[in-house]
Amino acid sequence: MENTEDKSLIKKILYVIVTLLPMAIYMVVYMPTFFWVESLDHGGNFHIIHTAVDDMIPVIEVFIIPYALWLPYLCAGMIAIAIRTRTVSRKTSYMLMAGMTLFIIISLVYPNMLELRAAIPDRQNIFIDMISYLHSIDTPTDVLPSLHVYDAIVVASGLHLAFPEKKGMLAASDLLTLLIVLSTMFIKQHSIIDVISAIVMFIPVFIIICFVIKPLKRPVPAVA
Repeated sequence: MENTEDKSLIKKILYVIVTLLPMAIYMVVYMPTFFWVESLDHGGNFHIIHTAVDDMIPVIEVFIIPYALWLPYLCAGMIAIAIRTRTVSRKTSYMLMAGMTLFIIISLVYPNMLELRAAIPDRQNIFIDMISYLHSIDTPTDVLPSLHVYDAIVVASGLHLAFPEKKGMLAASDLLTLLIVLSTMFIKQHSIIDVISAIVMFIPVFIIICFVIKPLKRPVPAVA
């Protein structure tokens, strides 16, 4: 009995690895490209992303927590989707890849940056320290559209497609996604323009990948 369970676990792990392999291969190419784009100075000719609304948004340093939960949320969400259904997992991966590729193109064609970080208040607490550290390792360039926002929404949509019956889980996922979106503005990592542009970019990508190219059939059956 124990050997059977071990084999079943190994089979599931291999299934997830194979399902997420295209995304993993893409990341091997994307990450060096991302850091190369980040290193470009474009002769100092960056477009400043800023609106009056940004000045009205306060710094709420506790939002560094949902901001930091972005990567764990993406990883856990992608693994859960991969375990449930390979079809939706691949669609979700393709949406992530499409968005990140568009992000690279936009960053090259329209170099952009923020000047919002001066608004961080001079007060001492662990959350401010975390924000200061984040700002020290993350440049204020290439912020439009916000991948933090785009990727979180993609994974949230993938969870909706893979688990339409899990209302409680989806509510928790949507809440965390909303907090992640808000966090990008409340810790001055992104302008509201970056957030809106990420949402605008997501809509056609979602429609094309999920309902134009080999449309998904709903409801999605669970993997046995």
